[in-house]
Amino acid sequence: MTSTSLATKIEYSGNTGSVAWEGRCVKDAAHFKRFVRDVVRPRVADTESSFDADLRGLATTGMATEFVERLLKAVPEPEDWEVGEALAECVLQSNSGREVHWPWNTVRDRRTPRASLPGADLVGFYRNGEAVTLLFGEVKTSSDAGTPPNVMYGGSGMTWQLEESATRLDIQHALLKWLHSRCQSALHREFYEKAVRRYLESDGKELLLVGVLIRDTQPSELDVKNRAKVLAEKLPLPTRIEIIAWYLPVSIGEWPQLLREEVS
Repeated sequence: MTSTSLATKIEYSGNTGSVAWEGRCVKDAAHFKRFVRDVVRPRVADTESSFDADLRGLATTGMATEFVERLLKAVPEPEDWEVGEALAECVLQSNSGREVHWPWNTVRDRRTPRASLPGADLVGFYRNGEAVTLLFGEVKTSSDAGTPPNVMYGGSGMTWQLEESATRLDIQHALLKWLHSRCQSALHREFYEKAVRRYLESDGKELLLVGVLIRDTQPSELDVKNRAKVLAEKLPLPTRIEIIAWYLPVSIGEWPQLLREEVS
């Protein structure tokens, strides 16, 4: 197993109607740390962006160069939830068994410290052969000792937010508009057109909704099972929902530190 994917054990799984759920446990702490360093950290830092290099190129004096370095370091340490969202994007691409595409790194849209995009945490495409489906998702990161954790409930909870993404046209309009302006490559434009055509022809029902719960606790199917069943009653096919709980071997509070350190 390379650092670009995680070795996991499926602790539980189930499905009913339009909803499937699963609990995955990562046992190897050293390998998880490498995954954070090699895969998650570049996503959080958006290393594909040319911003840093361009800014350094504009500094033509020693004083300007020194100032640029101070400027580039003047960013707040990422919050647990920010690391959790990047981790979710990475594991969905490398460990979900699906072909998932993110046409844009949402880090680039956070113009102010701690800003978060409205509508959904995850916005992309699921490709299955020639078929492409819109993928909207929510990510919750929790060390809550309770089962299920509080992040699954209420107006800011995963269940409610997934239902909102599936039923509110104003949210879907905002997400489609956001995607439209960010599908810049020919491949992503093709995905957009295929997925949105399916969405429109299904009267807005052809969606893949993904909820990712990230935990540093012992696995328990009660974390997700009952809330998944609630969604199945409210959102029938052709909408599909997947709730995936990840149980990780390093405390959530330690994750920001992992982004700064080298792993042997």
